[in-house]
Amino acid sequence: MFTRTHRTRVGVVAGIALAALALTGCQAKPADAGAADADFPSQPFTITVPSGPGGGLDQLGRSVQLALTESGLVSGNIQVFNNPGAGSMLGLNQFVREEEGEQYQLLAVSAVLLGAEKTSDIKVTVEGDTTPIAALASEYLTIVTRPDSGIKDLKGLVDKLKKDPGSVNIVGSVAGSLEQVLIGLLAQSQDIDPADINYVPYENASEQVTALLSGDADVSVMGISEILSQLQDGSAIPLVVSSPERLDGVDAPTFEEAGLPADLTMANWRGIVGPPGLSDAQRDQVVDLIAKMRETDQWKEILTAKSWADTFIGGADFDAYLKSESDRIGNAMKGLGLIDG
Repeated sequence: MFTRTHRTRVGVVAGIALAALALTGCQAKPADAGAADADFPSQPFTITVPSGPGGGLDQLGRSVQLALTESGLVSGNIQVFNNPGAGSMLGLNQFVREEEGEQYQLLAVSAVLLGAEKTSDIKVTVEGDTTPIAALASEYLTIVTRPDSGIKDLKGLVDKLKKDPGSVNIVGSVAGSLEQVLIGLLAQSQDIDPADINYVPYENASEQVTALLSGDADVSVMGISEILSQLQDGSAIPLVVSSPERLDGVDAPTFEEAGLPADLTMANWRGIVGPPGLSDAQRDQVVDLIAKMRETDQWKEILTAKSWADTFIGGADFDAYLKSESDRIGNAMKGLGLIDG
């Protein structure tokens, strides 16, 4: 049950949009394609979010949009385009296939995609097929329940899982995500077979919240910002945070405080990549712009409001980080039996 899939509705791209994309794809590239833009940025960006509205990736994309425009670093209307489906792989695949060499096209990515790509039939990867720009922020995960679920604390959840792992309906992000890895590692630490856990992956965070609050799920594991409003109004209760220390504004223990292994500490980073085919000069211009955004008051206020940690890694360093993260997540998934060893 740990690896079963959940059918979700995905958006259908209108025919007129497809026609526009087709026309764009037919246009010839300018002779100086790949050259640095002397007036950069000379036009607005489009930021593709390969998931639905409301989730962590969507928040990241819209936060970059807000910080770039309100700080005055970019003039004009930056568009944020949600393209969900296939565990975020649909949006990644379309971005790679259709935006090659386009400096003003960006894609929001996270550690979640590095897991999703390893379980997908779509053969495209973040670390191999995009131009890394920057990791921007990291967010710790939380395991939450409802006040009326009968689960009062993390020990209560563990006790129920030990008694009957399949009796607890746990919802989380897409197959292969950090959320699924965290639940699997939690199970392993308590001598529970991860394959016995009733984990149901959802395409976006809003569906997880709905499932939890409606009673369709007993527990959800997700980024803190994705459930923050429900934590604040009391409709959801945090059982644990995956941070090394307690977090301001979240009344929940760490794994170590709850008596579980401290190495369950885990954070989901999120960042921005460009399409394949950018020159080093084009990449460096975008990296420099995002680095300037990081120093703005607007971005710092966003980090504070969303409880995100500033974990900026830019350019070539982000490229190396993506490759190491892909290996780390892949090894964890092999250990859990999510992919072949």
